[in-house]
Formats: sequence, structure tokens, C-alpha cells
Amino acid sequence: MAENIANQARKSAYLAVLGQVIVAGCIALAFFLLTDSAGAKSAFKGGLAAAVPNFVFAFFAFRYSGAEQARRVAAALMRGHSLKVLLTVILCALVLQQEHLVPEAFITGFLITLLTQWTAPFFFKH
Repeated sequence: MAENIANQARKSAYLAVLGQVIVAGCIALAFFLLTDSAGAKSAFKGGLAAAVPNFVFAFFAFRYSGAEQARRVAAALMRGHSLKVLLTVILCALVLQQEHLVPEAFITGFLITLLTQWTAPFFFKH
């Protein structure tokens, strides 16, 4: 029973990350249609800088399940969260150093993609 619940939660987490990538693609398409390809690339990079760390967190957060593995679950959550924050900082720093970046598009893509994780509970109810 607990394993089934964990599998549903894992699937929902991965679907939420997929939703973030789709949102990032839509934002990039909007920037491409409204501005140019540099804006679109910057917006998509911003979206990926938000979605990739969430994927890493989801991978670690749902590695273990069940009350008998409570310590492993807690350690995996802590590890996943730490890696998520570290990876977010590294990805943003790497992208912001690029020469042809449109900072406004990057920040817009990052923030809107990041905000989609807050709406995920409305779409992925168990």
C-alpha cells in the first residue's frame, strides 16, 4: 500500500517537472514570436534552470518510502533539497555569464516556470 502511494507521488512529481518544461517551451515560443531567437533561447534557459533542479529533487525525494525507512527518506529529502538549491545557483550563474543572454527573458522564463510548481497541487491531486 505504501509503495503504491509512493509510486503515485513519484509519478506526480515527474509529471509536474514535465509540466514545467512544457511551460518553459511555451514561454520561449512566446518570446520567439514577440521578440527574437535570443530572447526565446534566454527564456528557455531560464525555464530549464528552474525545472532541472526540480527533477533532481524529485529523483532524490522519492527514492525511498515507508515508515521502516524513515531515516533514509529524511536523508534523501535533505540531500535532494540541498542539491536543488546548489544546482539552481550553479545553473543561474553559468547562464548569466553568457554573452548573448537577454536577462529579462531569462528571469521571466525562470520565474514563471518556478511558479508553475506552486500550481501543481491543483492539477495532481491523489
